[in-house]
Amino acid sequence: MSRKAMLVISVIALTMILSLTVSAASDGWVTADVESGSIKYYGKGLTNWRKINASEAISGSEIYSDRDLHTAEFSFEGTAIRYIASVGPNRGTALVYVDDVLVAEVDLYSEEMEYQKVVYEQKLDLGMHTIKVVPTGKKSENATFAAITVNAFQYLPSLTNKIAEAYGLLRMAPTAAEVEQNLVSFNYPDEAIEALVVALSQAVEANKNYAPGEDGQIAALVSLDQAMKNFVASKIIVPRPSLYSFEGNLNDSLGAFNALTGNELTYVDGKVGKAVYLDGNVYFQLPADHPIATSEQMTVAAWVNWKEGNTWQRIVDFGNNTSQYFFITPNSGNGTLRFAITSGKGEKIIETKALPKNEWVHVAVTLGNGVAKLYVNGELAASGEITIVPNDFQPKNNYVGKSQWPDPLFNGLIDELYINNVVLSEEEIKSLM
Repeated sequence: MSRKAMLVISVIALTMILSLTVSAASDGWVTADVESGSIKYYGKGLTNWRKINASEAISGSEIYSDRDLHTAEFSFEGTAIRYIASVGPNRGTALVYVDDVLVAEVDLYSEEMEYQKVVYEQKLDLGMHTIKVVPTGKKSENATFAAITVNAFQYLPSLTNKIAEAYGLLRMAPTAAEVEQNLVSFNYPDEAIEALVVALSQAVEANKNYAPGEDGQIAALVSLDQAMKNFVASKIIVPRPSLYSFEGNLNDSLGAFNALTGNELTYVDGKVGKAVYLDGNVYFQLPADHPIATSEQMTVAAWVNWKEGNTWQRIVDFGNNTSQYFFITPNSGNGTLRFAITSGKGEKIIETKALPKNEWVHVAVTLGNGVAKLYVNGELAASGEITIVPNDFQPKNNYVGKSQWPDPLFNGLIDELYINNVVLSEEEIKSLM
């Protein structure tokens, strides 16, 4: 029996639901802020809803209006809803509708400015609902203006749906056999799995014993939501490096992901032993199931001796098409050594001066935790904020010496190609040399 199954069975068998208390925190509530795209804005007249920046607000912005012709709407499935806004001396009143029924007129006036305030909250029967906020254009006697804001809506989702999500998370935990055989790129601590199982068993019981929207269900939802967040945050990256030394073959000396090719390759004296010679007519590729394809971090490094040829040749280019890829080119159209990555929503790059020709140079790229770094001969040459990772598009065409585009094939030598699903430090990059 797998580690996962044993934990689920043993913990559920031992768990007794003694009591559940409602948390005052926002855990369990799902937030839809004005930047999320899930809130719809309607209006006409001289002005529409205006976006205002406020660092204290959720996601740093709110929408703002004093026109009673304007409406902000949000639809959701759940058992409770909150309207979040700022209050202050220049705030007016708003009408709140739930499922097209007027349920409140709220006054956002306050002597002091405050942000992220719950100005309206209501419990509901489980189902699909719509909340609508409309400025009245009116204000209290002490207010200096009649405008109101919308910062976000928060709702409590279905406990049944949350339970299903938790089961999905639990299935992500690898089995002991998978861990022992080094078949996984990530793992979770046993204590995080156990905590999620306990919260899940409590939620199942609460779902049986309490109606949607009752305090017992809300407490279980809050507890399960926090356990799920802790589970996700506890994820451990398991390094699964590959090293291609090209000693007359394309074998992975550190793993089981030997490279593939339909071309006849040539191996010549390299930086360390032999190197593969890509003469501008051949290339090879890594298997589609290489751990790099689902990685959330990465390191790619190699000794490169670029001979000559046109721009946009590729040292590596791992992707699916011309919209999803990451690559390293020795010489871009701007005359730079460039790392680029895109998942189809805009390309991000870091770059430095182009590689010299006919000279061995160690090139390395690391990516993870929102930062990409480009090293040349062990020295940091460029860096930048990049949040795209290979797992966002899961590349299958993992080329070495070839582009996803109709660019020229690489002309030069490559040696000691190292690929890992973790970020190496600068000291570790130097040790690869």
